[in-house]
Amino acid sequence: MPALAAPPLRPLPSPAAPIGRPLATPMELGHALLAQGVHRRGIRPTGELVRLALLDDQHLMRLALRALLAQDPRLQVVGDGARLEEVERLVVHGGAQVVLLNADMESGVAALQRLAQLSAAPRVMALGDDEHPERMLALFRAGAFGYLPKSVQLPELRDAIDAVAGGGTYVRASTARALASGLRTPAAPSNGGASRQLLDRLSGREQTVFTLIARGYSGPEIATQLGITAKTVDTYRHRIHEKIGVQHRSAYVQAALDAGLLAAR
Repeated sequence: MPALAAPPLRPLPSPAAPIGRPLATPMELGHALLAQGVHRRGIRPTGELVRLALLDDQHLMRLALRALLAQDPRLQVVGDGARLEEVERLVVHGGAQVVLLNADMESGVAALQRLAQLSAAPRVMALGDDEHPERMLALFRAGAFGYLPKSVQLPELRDAIDAVAGGGTYVRASTARALASGLRTPAAPSNGGASRQLLDRLSGREQTVFTLIARGYSGPEIATQLGITAKTVDTYRHRIHEKIGVQHRSAYVQAALDAGLLAAR
């Protein structure tokens, strides 16, 4: 992809992080979001055009989003990509200020972490299929500025883009209240010890693969990091499933959070 020349544009205000410190629990995240004010409808302090990039491994979804967002003259989609490297170029060379991320991609959390490390880090708005609190917690801790389910209507998506472009954080108020109240249920006893005992059944290499999967890396990415083949990674995943019963990525994330493996990040 040839380098893109970013048009001159006054930069949006850039807070150091979407939320000022690491958050350990869904309740803590909910309180922080409510304190910030999650709805900032129609606010764009600079009045400037906002440049967007789309990161989604589904081609039709990217086309649909581009067509919908093109209806708003205040927004400019500078490009889209199925791979993180493509969108990094759109941020660095195309001046994309906000990235809409498909949070259901296997490497969604890892993509967030890498985008947050760019010198001109964009604000990332994540779109996903559900509003599971632990999943959203992982996304926000990785660097997301907002989260909405994919069932969102276009006006609310525009509101969310306005909010994150203006330096705010956006989730639905109902979601923030649920997080703040601990999902309106009494806090369950910590399952960290049991989860840790489960993970102790795994070999050292299996635990490494387990942790990388929980952090959002794809099979090929794990293979590159460990110097093995993607087929070997699949073999490790099969062994992990046989030994401790986890299979889907959400189960990996939950078990890793319970065992404290993601807390340090």
